[in-house]
Amino acid sequence: MNKQMMYVTGKAGKSGARDAIPRHMGNVIGFGQEDRSFAAGSAGKIDFPPGFFVIGAPRCGTTALCKMLARHPGISFSKPKEPHYFLELPGALSDEQVRSRYLGLYHRGLSVEHEAIGDGSISYLYFPEAIRQILRFDPRARFIVSVRNPVDLLVSYHNRLLYQLDENERDFARAWSLQGRRAAGLDIPKRCREPLMLQYGEIGQLGKRLEHLFGIVGHERCLVIVFDDLIRDPRAAYTRILGFIGLDDDGQETFRQRRETRDYRYAWLQQFVMNPPSWLMRNIDFSNTRLLEQLKKIRKRVKKFNTRPPAQRAELSDEMLGILREYFADDVHKLSGLLGRDLAHWLNPGS
Repeated sequence: MNKQMMYVTGKAGKSGARDAIPRHMGNVIGFGQEDRSFAAGSAGKIDFPPGFFVIGAPRCGTTALCKMLARHPGISFSKPKEPHYFLELPGALSDEQVRSRYLGLYHRGLSVEHEAIGDGSISYLYFPEAIRQILRFDPRARFIVSVRNPVDLLVSYHNRLLYQLDENERDFARAWSLQGRRAAGLDIPKRCREPLMLQYGEIGQLGKRLEHLFGIVGHERCLVIVFDDLIRDPRAAYTRILGFIGLDDDGQETFRQRRETRDYRYAWLQQFVMNPPSWLMRNIDFSNTRLLEQLKKIRKRVKKFNTRPPAQRAELSDEMLGILREYFADDVHKLSGLLGRDLAHWLNPGS
């Protein structure tokens, strides 16, 4: 998916592309592999505020966090929320070109009043090379990660993929069992933008991802928010982030919680909203900013009309819960060690 398409298919203006992995992620680095090094250009001049990046994980409250931060008067937050810019950089760009392109595309309102710039691309957590490219862009960069019980995360994530039409198997247990076939290119939903999104086991291994991140940037440049804490006291999480990025508290007190799941009324209309037909995309003048804003407004209205509360979904069976808890046991143990916090209750509710 190119950047032009992301502007139209993303959440209009403020919140960026759909909160899952974009199509071009598979072209940057093999999913789950180690990072590759990149050729560092000239140091260049850094004449913009320090950057921070909310890089994941999906379905862990990152949209709510980004909305909180975007309201702070001292922060220029990227528009859209998820540019995924550092996944697709042409290798020939100098550091100065990388910076000027990024700021010109996604921080057009940047001014002297801003003390920090923010970005909410959750894809970066899964691709270490993107983290290295961010450090090339801004050696001062800091990283914020929200983590969650992987079982709850995947149930929510699966529902989200269904809403986006990236998944067509409504039974989570069946979707989980299809991972092997889908990794081999089989049983991929017709409207799925990127088959890698369907590898649920990889998506949920946050200990593994955090370990890679710490290895690249160091523990001290990362702030990890546990989803449970965010839900319990969003203001405390917000002020903790402000302290981490060196900004004063602006006094925000109201933090809106987003609905966990949604469903759609009409599949044909959802397809138009989430993945516009190619004939439409070919006839859009992407240099026409006014036209793009009008299209975003139209899309937002249609999406709102076609969205309804979720139908009652079946609970995971005890057998499926057991499979997930066993699968993620080692990774949750790893995450507990990285955070210095016992998270065993995630997989052993009675403990």
